[in-house]
Amino acid sequence: MNDTRTTQDRLREINALAWRGQPQAAIPLYDQAIAQDPSCAEAFAFRGLAYRRLGDYARALADIGHALQLNPAFAMGHVIRGSTYRELGEMDKALADYGEAIRLEPEYAAAFANRGLVYDSLGRFDEAVADYSQAIRLNPQYGAAHNNRGLAYAELGRYREAIQDYDQAVRLDPQDPSGFYNRGLARAALSLYEEAIADYDEALALDPKDAALYVNRGAAYDALGQTWQAIQDYSQAIALDPKLAQAHYNRGLCYSEMAEYPQAIHDLSAALNLSPDDPALYRARGDAYAAMGDAGSATLDYQKAEGRLKGGGTMDG
Repeated sequence: MNDTRTTQDRLREINALAWRGQPQAAIPLYDQAIAQDPSCAEAFAFRGLAYRRLGDYARALADIGHALQLNPAFAMGHVIRGSTYRELGEMDKALADYGEAIRLEPEYAAAFANRGLVYDSLGRFDEAVADYSQAIRLNPQYGAAHNNRGLAYAELGRYREAIQDYDQAVRLDPQDPSGFYNRGLARAALSLYEEAIADYDEALALDPKDAALYVNRGAAYDALGQTWQAIQDYSQAIALDPKLAQAHYNRGLCYSEMAEYPQAIHDLSAALNLSPDDPALYRARGDAYAAMGDAGSATLDYQKAEGRLKGGGTMDG
């Protein structure tokens, strides 16, 4: 029997496969669609997207570039290439492609939302908020845009506005743990620790293997004075990711709070093995040594902390 489907029909079926997480299986089907219609810009662009999802950026850019040669007015092609450039860290090229997509289709919500991601990565959070807001105006059901605008608001310290966006994100996509997680972070920033814990509980119910969730829930428990519960969460985080320095550090601080100094020193030493240039870790371990009466080790750690103060990041942040 002859296949009477059009190229567009075939592309809808192939895209459904590729976008369900099977880009490798989709590529030979895109090849067939292109053989059927070599002038189809969409087929090249979507094959490029599949290559991008496989991490083959050279083939991705080649395909998407050919698609835009075939049809320079293909706005989605510009968005796909813009996102490829964004993943490669070529932000100026990404902005140019998103801007062209918006010029071609001023009502293209995804172009605004994706350009907002670039502004986020550049630290231009006010511009990111503006783009996410435009995406939401065009598509009020755009959960990812609400979530990402919430993140931009949080970066600006506008936590209550961020929470309003996360409320919408979890309403629109209650199976996505990131909305609950991000709302928990914003609530914790406002010292709403019990509400934050409730959000982390929801996120962990959806993604129980996320070590960072346990770290943040542990921090909320610690802020409420529930030190032992915090230790349990940090321990779970370490079980999931033994290289997570923050979990060792936080658990070490909890043990110090409980005057369990040998355990504290063990954890803080583990954190230092993972993050050896962090002055906060040396200060914390020095405090534990001092509390144990080991003045020599404490002094040595305080000197190391002082020597690293100009070295950058710290766990205290």
